[in-house]
Amino acid sequence: MELLIALLVVILIVLISYGILYYLSKKQTKTNQELDEQKQEIMAIPVADKLYTIKNKNVTGKTGRALENEQANWQTVTQYKLPEIEAVLVSAQDATDKLFSKIKARQMSDKAEDLLQEARTEVEGINQRLEKLLDQEDANASYHEELYDRYAKIRKQLLAHSYAYGPSQETLEKNLSYIELDFTKYNELMNDGDFIGAHEILEQIQRDIESLEGMMEEIPSLLTRIDEEYLAQYEDLNQGYKAMLDEDYRFPMDVDIPEEINQVDKVINNAKEAIARADLDEAQAIMERAEVQIDRTYELMEAELRAKQYIGGNQGAMQQTLSKVHQSNRYAILEIDRVAQNYQLSGSEMSQMRDYADQIDRLRETIDYTNQQEGNHTIAYSDMETRYRDSYETLAEIEKGQSKIVSSLAGLKQQEREARDQLYLYELDLRNIKRKVGQYHLPGLDPSYLDRFFACEDTLDAMRSKLNRVKLDMEEINRLSQIASEDIEYLDTEIEKTLDYVRLTETAIQYANRYRANHPEINDAVDYSHYLFNERYDYQGAYQAIVDCVAKFDSQAQSEIEKIYRADKNKYNY
Repeated sequence: MELLIALLVVILIVLISYGILYYLSKKQTKTNQELDEQKQEIMAIPVADKLYTIKNKNVTGKTGRALENEQANWQTVTQYKLPEIEAVLVSAQDATDKLFSKIKARQMSDKAEDLLQEARTEVEGINQRLEKLLDQEDANASYHEELYDRYAKIRKQLLAHSYAYGPSQETLEKNLSYIELDFTKYNELMNDGDFIGAHEILEQIQRDIESLEGMMEEIPSLLTRIDEEYLAQYEDLNQGYKAMLDEDYRFPMDVDIPEEINQVDKVINNAKEAIARADLDEAQAIMERAEVQIDRTYELMEAELRAKQYIGGNQGAMQQTLSKVHQSNRYAILEIDRVAQNYQLSGSEMSQMRDYADQIDRLRETIDYTNQQEGNHTIAYSDMETRYRDSYETLAEIEKGQSKIVSSLAGLKQQEREARDQLYLYELDLRNIKRKVGQYHLPGLDPSYLDRFFACEDTLDAMRSKLNRVKLDMEEINRLSQIASEDIEYLDTEIEKTLDYVRLTETAIQYANRYRANHPEINDAVDYSHYLFNERYDYQGAYQAIVDCVAKFDSQAQSEIEKIYRADKNKYNY
């Protein structure tokens, strides 16, 4: 029984396997048939018919070479690629018919599919290019008709409106003749069956016509611009220059108006020549230079007109300014003489004023000579304006310098009053310092402080002596005043510090007394403090000797002592 069951299982497996193989064979066979149909579709593309049709047109030149190239491509497909595809398809079907070669059959069909796709792409490309070749003849005819209409229109326009193109007419007609030659060449190529070469000629004609149309549109406006703007301005410059000469205008040595006008004429002629050659880019560049040259020439001439107007409005003002600055100079010299009787001057004031006087005289001579040149018509107004403006600038600097000197002289009297007032205050401050020292009956002061004190007294004596002289040296007096001010500030600050330590020492001794019973070493500190105070005049040291001793058992001693002192100082206003 078990043997029978095993046999049935084996039979069942065999049947299932056979069914699967049968199904795969049918499926692969269908795939192979579909691939064969694709091959037939490729072979049905009418490449051969088109090659025959084009060949019968007896094409030559570039078209002939294109035909030969496509024939070679088609031969490659028919003689090599299609037979290879057929062989692969046969191998795929043979493998399909064999019971156990299904995998190989699939591989062969995949390869056939790739080869078919490659062949289809190539054949379709050949077909499209041949289609284009077949259509090229009709396309050229339509393209030629369009271009020839544009060419005829240009020729008609040039004949009817030749005056609008001026000297460029000959160049334009020459360009038209070149286009006409290209049309002749096109006809020859078409008759010879070279449709591709003929199309390339039409493309060149298209570019030439577009260029010619652009020229014919732009040239009239350029010529109008030259005639109505540049030539009109050229004539205006000539007439303006003659009118200025009639009115006795002169120009600077480095300005040659006739040459500038000649340059305008030259640039205009260069622009016309460029237009005659139909070189419009060059013509535009030259016309821009013409505008610059015209503007430059106008500016040179207008500069003289503006300068004349300036001179007319400033001749009187210049004389007034010269007179005003000259009067100021005379007044300043008199003022220096007057002030020099009471004050000692540096000596440079008078020499500087005399130098100013010489400059004013030279400026007057320059202006008088310039005005004389104007009367004789031997100077350009722009040169006159330059001299006037330079003179105004120099006069302004002279006036500023003179005013500064006069102001410094006027300030000497005020400086004297301030110095006398300061001397009084310095002496008062020094007496107050003496009074402060006397109030405390100090045993003595530091020798360096006394030296500074006596030096300050000497400075004040010297300052008083110089202020009592007939002719005052304010520079020296001000120097002594500055020294005295610094000395008194130092003396006052130092004596305040000294008196603070004197009073702090008294407060420290009073504070230390509360500890004497328990700390007998305080007596030694007080004795040492008296020694520093009375013998060495070291009041800070005397205070510090007490504080250092008490601080050994009272860490807050110094801060407490100073706190008590500040309260007493504020209360009694030391």
